[in-house]
Amino acid sequence: MTTPDQPWQQPYSAPPPPDRESAVARPPDSVTLSFWMGIASVVVGFAMMLASFLSIDDAELGMILREAQSPEVQLSVQEARTIYTAFVVGSMVFMAVVAALWIMFLFFMRRGRNWARIVITAVGVTWFALTGPALLGGSTGGATAMLLALLQMLAVGATVVCAWLTPSNQYFATAKHR
Repeated sequence: MTTPDQPWQQPYSAPPPPDRESAVARPPDSVTLSFWMGIASVVVGFAMMLASFLSIDDAELGMILREAQSPEVQLSVQEARTIYTAFVVGSMVFMAVVAALWIMFLFFMRRGRNWARIVITAVGVTWFALTGPALLGGSTGGATAMLLALLQMLAVGATVVCAWLTPSNQYFATAKHR
């Protein structure tokens, strides 16, 4: 059997699939650091929530009950604990949804989506505006809560700043043209 002389007469063979690394440009270290600082802010946020839940004891709940008691409503410490636990569980569910959205935007940002970087920046700045004054004014929960809040503030700040460094800007500019 003879092979055809002309290239267009050659039997069709599909080109090899593109390598994932070559198809998508690798993000610079600044974007990777931004991504991981964003993930760290979520981890610290859950640690803060857990620390605040564990730091409330029955004596503190009793004090809150005495201050909030009214003649119409009389709650025991156990009922207050149940209400507090339900509040914490509800807060954790809400926080999990917000964290999932935050992480989703981090993944989009790492893939070069500039709109995700803008969303992360807007959320980070809003977070700073809402929680910064409470942190600077002294938050409740003691030294552990204060340290965790400071760590989260640093992680969110690093997420936003690293997303806008020069290598990041170049990455997003080239990603726009892909």
